[in-house]
Amino acid sequence: MVESILYDDQKGKAIGVRVIDRLTQESIEFYAKIIFVNASTINSNAILLNSTSSRFPNGLGNDNGLMGKYITCHNYRGKGYATFEGFLDQVNLGRNPGHAYVPRFRNVYSQETDFLRGYAIGMSASRQIEGSGDLVGDALREKLLKPSYGMWGMAAWMQGEMVPEESNHLRLSKDEKDKYGIPKLILSVEWKENDNKMTRDFVEQQTEMYERMGFKNIKVEDTGAPPGSDIHEMGGVRMGKDPKTSLLNGFNQLHACKNVFVSDGACMTSGSTQNPTLTFMTLTARAANYAVEELNKLNL
Repeated sequence: MVESILYDDQKGKAIGVRVIDRLTQESIEFYAKIIFVNASTINSNAILLNSTSSRFPNGLGNDNGLMGKYITCHNYRGKGYATFEGFLDQVNLGRNPGHAYVPRFRNVYSQETDFLRGYAIGMSASRQIEGSGDLVGDALREKLLKPSYGMWGMAAWMQGEMVPEESNHLRLSKDEKDKYGIPKLILSVEWKENDNKMTRDFVEQQTEMYERMGFKNIKVEDTGAPPGSDIHEMGGVRMGKDPKTSLLNGFNQLHACKNVFVSDGACMTSGSTQNPTLTFMTLTARAANYAVEELNKLNL
C-alpha cells in the first residue's frame, strides 16, 4: 500500500515512495528519478495529501491549498425503463456487445436551459425472460437452456457533467487511521442545484423519447443516488497554466515538484459527458514521453 511520496528538501525534488507491506506492515522505501502517481482519482489525492515535508506541510505540491478540491464525477441519477410490443419474432442471444448512445444535445452551441453543461444518454435493449428468478437445480437449468421470452425492454441512463465546485472536496482525517497506519479519507461531495435541474430535464426528455418511439409501461425517474455511487471520479489535482489556480502544468507535471506527474482522473478540470478512460490513457502516454525527454535533457 503506497503511503506517501518521499521529498528531499536539499535536492528540491521527490526521490521515491514509501509503501506499507499489507501482510507484514513493514515500511519499505523505493527510489526513482521520476514518479508517476496513477492510483485512481481518490487514492492519488490521498497519497499526495499524505506526502508532507517541511517544504510541503499540506501535501506534495500543494502550495495553493487546492489539492483535494473540485472533486467531480458523472451524474447517473436519471434512469429509465420501458417496454415495446413489437419484434416478438426476434431475440438477443449472448452478451450485449454495446449500447445505443445519444450524445449531449443540451447547451451545445448556446446556453438554452436553466442548467449549465449537459448530459449524454445510454440505452440498452433486450428481451425479458419470463419465469421465477429463484429456481435451482434442474428447473434452473431448463429455464436457462429453454427460456420463455416476454416483451422487449429498453433501459436508459443519463451521464451528466457535474460542474466542479471548490466545496466538493476530500481531505485526510486528523484523528483516524486505517490498519496500515495511513490517515483515513473524508469525502465531502454533494449534488448541487445544477445537477438537480439537469436530472429533471433528463426525466422529461427521456420520457418524451419513449413516448415518441411508441414504448409502453414507461418509468423514468431520479433515483436520488448520491455522488460516488457510480463511476468516473475526477479532479483534486487539476491541470492548468497558473500555479495559483492549478497543481499540474500542461504535461501533468506538478508545478512545484517537477519530477512528479499525475495523469489519472485526478488531473481533470471537468468531466464532459463521455467516458474518460481513454483520455486518461492518452494524457499518460503524452506525459510519459515528455518525462523521458526532460530526463534525457537533464531537466529532471
